[in-house]
Amino acid sequence: MTTACIICGNDIGNEVFEVKELQLGLNEVFHYQLCKNCGSMQLMNPPADFSRYYPNEDYYSFKMEMKKLKRPGLLQLAKSEFLLYGKNKLIGSLLSIGYKIPEQYGWVKNSIAEPGDAILDVGCGNGSLLTRLFKMGFTNLTGIDPFINKGHDYGAIKIYKKEIYELNEKFDLIMMHHSLEHMFEPLKALQKAYSLLNKNKSLLVRIPVMGNYGWQQYKTYWCGLDAPRHIFIPSEKGMRMLASTAGFEIEKVEYDSNNYVIWCSEQYLKGIPLHAAESWSSNREKSLFTKEKIKEFEEKMMEENKKNNGDTAAYYLKKK
Repeated sequence: MTTACIICGNDIGNEVFEVKELQLGLNEVFHYQLCKNCGSMQLMNPPADFSRYYPNEDYYSFKMEMKKLKRPGLLQLAKSEFLLYGKNKLIGSLLSIGYKIPEQYGWVKNSIAEPGDAILDVGCGNGSLLTRLFKMGFTNLTGIDPFINKGHDYGAIKIYKKEIYELNEKFDLIMMHHSLEHMFEPLKALQKAYSLLNKNKSLLVRIPVMGNYGWQQYKTYWCGLDAPRHIFIPSEKGMRMLASTAGFEIEKVEYDSNNYVIWCSEQYLKGIPLHAAESWSSNREKSLFTKEKIKEFEEKMMEENKKNNGDTAAYYLKKK
């Protein structure tokens, strides 16, 4: 039996697929429904207890431990201000020679975030992204995650074992880096984010995209399904519906898939979990792939991103 789509409400012509848990290698079967109208996917039989699918010792978001914060030096701040805002042009350009700019620079630059802005990372895991933002000069950083063991207060960075619905503070930038798809009520979550944002401020949602390259090539072995952790996977059409209904204006969409889509899905096809000893993420010498093959995968996904057919995208939403 099928049910109403949690995004568009359609209950006609929807299709059901059996999808295995492959990241941890549990191979448990879950049922997902593909909406005929908006093309989004959703989990139909969620487990009663999700904690076993987010083991703190294995799940990738919890692997690193926060270290004692060390304030960025003047040269580091000068480089960040140059890359983000075009300031300190002479010294900034010299410091940036040969520097591969990390992706978080683009996220905050596109969101027009200032160093003193209140920033919230929803689904922050161990807070590694917040640490990187701190090193770039941001000083008002909050993270929440219901699956961490406990919260931490690091001064400029505060991490809480909470869900977004437990917050009432106001923020200038809210980020959901591959966290919205883990929520049962995505519209409610976006509406809550809208209420927490100051006027004319931004919400960044990075999320898998249903129906694109990975699904076309790998179907139920596509790593973007990530059963049962991903409650839903929206198509671009579905994500636009959600954002509009929540009151946001979409200012920009950037497809940002990388080689992970291919090598991880290829491993799943061959019965190799993400954390297996022979996984590319665990031991590259034992992996099925060479560095040259991984580079090919990266080039392929860059091509698909340009065609708006990548498997993940960054949606920049503005509260007017």
